[in-house]
Amino acid sequence: MDLVSKQRAERRQRILDVARRLIAERGYEGVTMRELADESLVSVPTLYNLFGGKSELLFAAVELYFRNLLSQADQSGDEEGLHKVLAVCETLGASMPRHAEYARSLMTFFGGTQESTKLREFVARELTNELVVALEQMQAKKQLVAWVDPVALGERLATLMIMTSFEWAAHHLSDRSLNSAMLFGAAAVIHGFARGKAAGEVEQIVRDQQANAVVPRALGPDERRAANVDESS
Repeated sequence: MDLVSKQRAERRQRILDVARRLIAERGYEGVTMRELADESLVSVPTLYNLFGGKSELLFAAVELYFRNLLSQADQSGDEEGLHKVLAVCETLGASMPRHAEYARSLMTFFGGTQESTKLREFVARELTNELVVALEQMQAKKQLVAWVDPVALGERLATLMIMTSFEWAAHHLSDRSLNSAMLFGAAAVIHGFARGKAAGEVEQIVRDQQANAVVPRALGPDERRAANVDESS
């Protein structure tokens, strides 16, 4: 890479890092191009030249973050098949609390606008693709029944993981419970299709994680009154 290309790449990376920080602080829709330019020490025209517009720039920041996130699961070892599925769960469960403001900001933005729909579809597609590879490896290793469609199963797993992320973003799951909920949900979905040694591993995960995977239930009015009586007696 020549010097000009290297400087351009470094500047682009700096802008994306700033975009991620501002998204965490102000929300996806609250970031302006002027603010991004000032914080990145570049001009507004430079931002447009590099990315084409605000939506493209912010999408690039999220895309880079999520691709790096999935690459962590790939780099966590030589996991294939079931262990790759589990690595994806654990990577998501560990990473989101580390970048809590950023992750919750993105979850909040996953509404009904055109930009949020594009972002949601990207995350679902990338996550599904990662899981499908792992499920196909499970079938090749005889860890999964041959008749189940890895794409259909991968889509269900991805949807479950995204919904679990929403529960955490809404503070219905604690940071500690998030990882358990990810593992429990994935293992519960796979359980009926797993074969051989993988079947025993999946069942053990369900047994081990189920206690911490439960979303705390809010007490109803009668239950709250009863609890107050018990505490005062």
